[in-house]
Amino acid sequence: METLQTLERGIHALELIARHQGQLTVAQLAELLEINRTIAYRITRTLTHLGYIKTNENLGLELSSKIQDLYHCYEMTIPSNSQQILNSLSNRTQASASLVIAEGSDCVVVKTASTGSSYLRINYQLGSRHPIGTAAAGIAIATTYPPQPEEKEEIRLARQLGYGYSEGRLQSGAVGLFMPIPERHMAIGIVSIGEVNKEAVLEALNDAVRALN
Repeated sequence: METLQTLERGIHALELIARHQGQLTVAQLAELLEINRTIAYRITRTLTHLGYIKTNENLGLELSSKIQDLYHCYEMTIPSNSQQILNSLSNRTQASASLVIAEGSDCVVVKTASTGSSYLRINYQLGSRHPIGTAAAGIAIATTYPPQPEEKEEIRLARQLGYGYSEGRLQSGAVGLFMPIPERHMAIGIVSIGEVNKEAVLEALNDAVRALN
């Protein structure tokens, strides 16, 4: 696929600056991007002029608060009451709750809520990404699209049941149960360590889906 190289480099630079917040100099950024320093300076000057980055006292590059404007626009695509609903779902099920969306061929965790120490024990956190059709969330999201000729049996089963379920798929000992939100290509659900009361979780998920809609 043909891409605009300058734009691609600029976005990649933003990603690197975010990942190394305050720790990268322009010279180090040039090395990571595999470009000469002159081009790196042009990219950072442009991003600074637009207000998306700044330089700290140690000459490290940092994101500026204007990045929040982009995030705010993105958040408008997510149900406004989703965090409140996830908090309630997590408390009700005593498990980590997540809202996951489709993004290309992947599903991505965009909102989370946890109770107690579950957050530390379950590696399914904000920004986690895995292929659609994999694990409970990916299976649930797959059902929001039309059936495919060679669809996995677990996706066909999820269409019949109305939810995706998996055990130990992304993390050993973790159980996932997610319900699709078809019109948004999203899924909401829980991830827990060990057995779950499926009937109670499904009741809580049904309430959560109705509240999101």
